Amino acid sequence: MSELSAASNTGMSAGVLGPRVVRGGLWVALASYLSIGFGFVANLGLTRILGPEAFGVIALAGFVSSLINLRPKSGLNQAFAQRPEMSGALVGTHLALDVGSGVLTVALSAAAVPVLRALGYAPSVGWAVVALAGVGVLDSVMGTAWVLLDRELHFRDSSLITLVAFPLSYLPAFWLALHGAGYWSLLAQTATYSLLLLLGMWWMARRRLPHVFRLEWRFDGQVARSLLRFGVVVGTATMAGLFLAQFDNFLVGTFVGLTVLGFYDRAYRIAQWPTVLVSGVVNRTAFYTYARVHDDPARLLKSVTMALWVITSLALPLALAIFATAPDLVALLYGPKWLPAAPFVRFLVVFSLLRPVLDLMGSLFVAVGRPKRATAVSGLQAVALAVVATPLTLLRGAVGTCIGVGVAFGVGLVAAYRYLRRTVDLSLYSALAAPAASAALALAAYWLMGRGGTIAALPLVVRVVAKGGLVAGVFVAAMLAFAWQTTLERLSYLYRLGRTGR
Repeated sequence: MSELSAASNTGMSAGVLGPRVVRGGLWVALASYLSIGFGFVANLGLTRILGPEAFGVIALAGFVSSLINLRPKSGLNQAFAQRPEMSGALVGTHLALDVGSGVLTVALSAAAVPVLRALGYAPSVGWAVVALAGVGVLDSVMGTAWVLLDRELHFRDSSLITLVAFPLSYLPAFWLALHGAGYWSLLAQTATYSLLLLLGMWWMARRRLPHVFRLEWRFDGQVARSLLRFGVVVGTATMAGLFLAQFDNFLVGTFVGLTVLGFYDRAYRIAQWPTVLVSGVVNRTAFYTYARVHDDPARLLKSVTMALWVITSLALPLALAIFATAPDLVALLYGPKWLPAAPFVRFLVVFSLLRPVLDLMGSLFVAVGRPKRATAVSGLQAVALAVVATPLTLLRGAVGTCIGVGVAFGVGLVAAYRYLRRTVDLSLYSALAAPAASAALALAAYWLMGRGGTIAALPLVVRVVAKGGLVAGVFVAAMLAFAWQTTLERLSYLYRLGRTGR
């Protein structure tokens, strides 16, 4: 058996695809939120044990690693997932290319160590870069299995693996942190997680996809060229996205210092909660949906509209709550010594509201076979970030970096919307008008609450709950008031899809 029919992947009717995607999305959400919840608690413990410099080292090493790492630049996973057919040559070629890029990254990382030393960076940054490259080899061996499971919509199975692996990965991290290992404890968590995923994903793929293992896996040069032609374009966009996500770390770590970078990194982690909790879950399942229905404009528009509605309805109230509670939230989570991170949280969470929308558009462009659009958007953002954030960092420190990040996101949103209108007939104004108005009302309620001094006298935990609950509650109430019929119809639709096929 050498080839599987593409019909098994693309011939799924709307009555089957919709429920599978919704149920798969629920499993992804469950696993993601449980993992995030555990990771949240675990990282609180590590943050209280370790100092800001340890997080600064990892953040700066992460930026350098993103420049060197060849795997995301190849875009192989997206190219593999986007292909409608399944063959032994496709699987074998993807695996070989992915592992090869991981091994080459290790060699490049080792060569970068003396360069980093010559540029004046701490030795710890170089060692962390090499360690991250080694972890990347584990990810490259695992990647094919994960993509195989997801492209066949086995989201439940891959989610269960992550749910088991993630908590276990923190055991060596805490042991090392308590024994004074510093940043190595953070690297140990990453390495352990990757190793457990490697073992779990291949075990699950062997159980769920026996037909794939009956194929004759082999490397095929023609398939490799095809994957790379598509993947490199996607990878360029991914590289620009990584640059956007981590160039600010480079600026703060290089021009301000590793300790301030530690504060900035913890603030960034809090500000990214809306993206992590909402965008990552929705876009993972939405990408495979877009790829399957890209030749049906009506179904594609409906999928994009639903994904955008879910993202804005969930991400906005969370971001508003973070903004309102920032100083109290930092003190509650990390302790008083981390309060210098609070101003960064408020800057970054405002700009992070644009991230889920941009991620949705990027996934759409790639899924419908237009990766150059995603590349162009990311490229414009990267240029804007470098041009604006660099001088602002030199002038205003980490606050200037935050402002530069916001400008870059704004440029990206304008560019992405122009491409969006060429892909689907969606009005971003009509989709975002109600959420924007609801957010404005929530912020007005927060301002009115702050004018009184009563809330400042409340205990810390109560203040966080009161402020966050107020702005989130006002947002939800306003959304229902502005679009109650649409909201109920979409909730009912998702509920019906979730129950179908049980």
